Amino acid sequence: MKTRIKVIINGKICTGRAGQTLLEIAQNNGIEIPNLCHNGELKHYGGCSLCVVEAEGSPKLLRACSTVAQDGQVIYTESERVVRTRKTSIELLMSDHDGDCRGPCVLNCPASVNAQGYVQAIARADHQGAPAHACLHWAGLSPSL
Repeated sequence: MKTRIKVIINGKICTGRAGQTLLEIAQNNGIEIPNLCHNGELKHYGGCSLCVVEAEGSPKLLRACSTVAQDGQVIYTESERVVRTRKTSIELLMSDHDGDCRGPCVLNCPASVNAQGYVQAIARADHQGAPAHACLHWAGLSPSL
């Protein structure tokens, strides 16, 4: 069993397990932190920067999805600095995205296979739904294979 830790988020004492991220502890304690790139099935990398939070004693903002919480940390999720940074992050994301884009795996695959969706379906043991992510007809294969 992992050690229990306490983190203070927006004045609320939150408990979690050593090794959990700030985002996980916040979510488990009913505190919402916006994010786009966090997916429990993928490695955390903090690509969208929407989950930034401010920590007492830290000169830089932390990405809650990829920062492992420390016992006794004091975190602010809605400070002026945090909100301003999130606004800038979403403006930067939207300046280069029309909302109708397709992932690079699909775009670069000659068969237009949604490889990520296929692998995720297999990981969920959705063997019936997994072929829906692949364009099997392109390769002349039967979906029943």
